[in-house]
Amino acid sequence: RSMTTPLPGPLDLARLGAVPGEDGRSARFPVTHRWCTPFGFLYGGSGIALCTAMAEAVTGRPLVWVTTQFVGNAHPGDELHVDVEVTVAAQATSQTLVRVTCGDKLVMVSTTAHTVRPPATEACWETMPDVPDPDACEPFHFPHPNPAEGSFTEHLERRLAPVASAENVALWVRCDTLPIGSPASQAFAADIVPFGITHALDLPPGATSLDNTMRVLHGDEGDGDWVLLDIRPEGIRRSIGQGRVLVWRRDGTLLGVASQSCIIRTSHHGRTAIV
Repeated sequence: RSMTTPLPGPLDLARLGAVPGEDGRSARFPVTHRWCTPFGFLYGGSGIALCTAMAEAVTGRPLVWVTTQFVGNAHPGDELHVDVEVTVAAQATSQTLVRVTCGDKLVMVSTTAHTVRPPATEACWETMPDVPDPDACEPFHFPHPNPAEGSFTEHLERRLAPVASAENVALWVRCDTLPIGSPASQAFAADIVPFGITHALDLPPGATSLDNTMRVLHGDEGDGDWVLLDIRPEGIRRSIGQGRVLVWRRDGTLLGVASQSCIIRTSHHGRTAIV
C-alpha cells in the first residue's frame, strides 16, 4: 500500500454511523435497524465491521486479521461504546484489543493484527468456484418468518449461484452503502457460516454465532461490484457448527477468508439439534 493511499477504516466508520471520540481511540455507535438482523438484534457482521474499522483508524495500519467473540447482544435504540487498546506498536506490525460495551454490559471483544510490510511474494492456492455471473443467478432471500423491516438484509443484495457440491453454498453479494472490499466490509458480508451449516443439514435457519475470524489478503476499498461468498460448512458436533467463507472478487482474486463457529438451534423436529 502506498503511504499516500488512505485507509478504508475511517471511511467505513462514517458509513456505519459511528461517532469517533475526542481521545482518538474510542467511538459511539447508535444501533439502528439498518445494522440489525431481521429478528431485531445486532447483526454479528455489523459488530465485526465496527471493530475492524475502529482498529484500522486507531492504528493507522491495514488490517490483516481480526477475531471476535460474541458475548452479549444489542438492539435498535441501544448505543454501543467501542474502545481500542493498542497492545503492540512495532515498526511494521500493530496488534489491538477492541472492547464493545452497551452500558455496563460487554457485547463483544475483538483482537486484531495490522501490518505495513510491503508486498513481496504473492500466491493463492485456492480456486474460485466456476459459477454463472450474478445476472444469470436467482435473487436469494432468507426464509425469515415475520421479519423486522429495515434490517441489513434489505441493503445486501444477494444472488444464489449453483455449485457442484450439495453441501457448499455460493452467493454473489453487493452492498449499497458498504462496498465490499475493505477488511470491515468483508467481515460484514462474510458472517454467514451459520446459514451454511443449516443449509448442509437441510434445517431451517436458526443459529447463534460464538466467534468469527476474518483473515484479509486484499483489503482495498470496494468498488460496489459483486463479490462471491464461497461458503464451506466443515462439521458439527454437540450442536456446534464449524465452517469457512472464502470471499472472491469477480476476477478470481481471493480477498479474504472467514472462519466461524456457531450454536445450531433448529432441527427437523422443532427442537435444538444434538449431533
